[in-house]
Amino acid sequence: MLRIILLLIYMVPANAYADIATGESLFNRSCATCHKRTAPNIMGTKLKINAFKAIVMNGRAGTMMGSFSKKYSEKEIENIYLYLSSFNQ
Repeated sequence: MLRIILLLIYMVPANAYADIATGESLFNRSCATCHKRTAPNIMGTKLKINAFKAIVMNGRAGTMMGSFSKKYSEKEIENIYLYLSSFNQ
């Protein structure tokens, strides 16, 4: 049993959980105000990471989605993506 636990620990990167937790915190701080109310389907997003980053960094024309490139680093946006995509698992 101990071997199985150790194997699982080594298979999952330790920072994966930290990144998801960081992403959740960032999402709740800035994104949830709009997205939990008007776009609940973002939880478990099917967007590819590059498309997601482009939308968050540049905004989306014709919508209320503004650019967050000055507020968040690329790594922080990736953390938000990891949090949102974790609902697919």
